[in-house]
Amino acid sequence: MKYFLSILAALTCSVGAVKAQLSEGTKVGVATGKGLNTDRSGVFWSSPTESSNVIGDFYIDSLWHEGSVKLNAPMTQFGGMESDSLAGITIRYNVLNDELEVLAKKNDVRVIKSSYIKSFETKNSGTSQRFVSIKSLTPDTGLQGVCEVLSSGKLTLIKHYKPKITKPNYNPGFGTGQKNTIVRLDSDYYVIANSKPEKFNAGKKAVLALMADKEKEVEAYIKENKATLKSDLDLKNVFDFYNKK
Repeated sequence: MKYFLSILAALTCSVGAVKAQLSEGTKVGVATGKGLNTDRSGVFWSSPTESSNVIGDFYIDSLWHEGSVKLNAPMTQFGGMESDSLAGITIRYNVLNDELEVLAKKNDVRVIKSSYIKSFETKNSGTSQRFVSIKSLTPDTGLQGVCEVLSSGKLTLIKHYKPKITKPNYNPGFGTGQKNTIVRLDSDYYVIANSKPEKFNAGKKAVLALMADKEKEVEAYIKENKATLKSDLDLKNVFDFYNKK
């Protein structure tokens, strides 16, 4: 009960703050199994809703992880106190509905829309991942939602997540096609330099061109570490090496 009340207190905000617009996922009628957000006593609240005609992937990671959240601005919380941070909570990010789900207790899920979030971190087996609102990183972009920050510095490498929605195309006359709405998680790499994001197709040639001012050192690093540049970790390590030189 104490744990539940602490989560309830952390997520209690002003009534006006929770009247967010529906996400694209909600607009197309795609449910994630956690339902629509409703304003209940000024709390970010989610009531379960099942859908039998939607399949696929909705989360960056469907497992719950311990994490922390940084809000865009201080919110009035339980007792009249204001804070822009939440810590020691259990979270996962729903890419389709563009919202962070918070597990208050078993079968009790609250949500925070991404428009209120500046950043959040998750911890898993001793490692952490940092996610940032892409608008806070680069305001003048058409990109929406959050991105994972893989490396920060002169060249900031991010991984931007997005839902790929395939609508039903079932033809009852011929009995062919797909009856379900299919959601697939998609992502792209972007490099931010001077506040401008550019889509990045990972590969040795692209990396060396991007890091031309330190090409020899970077090429030697790639060779020494046998980096294939086909994984987030490989790319992170190379960009970290460049940003620290």
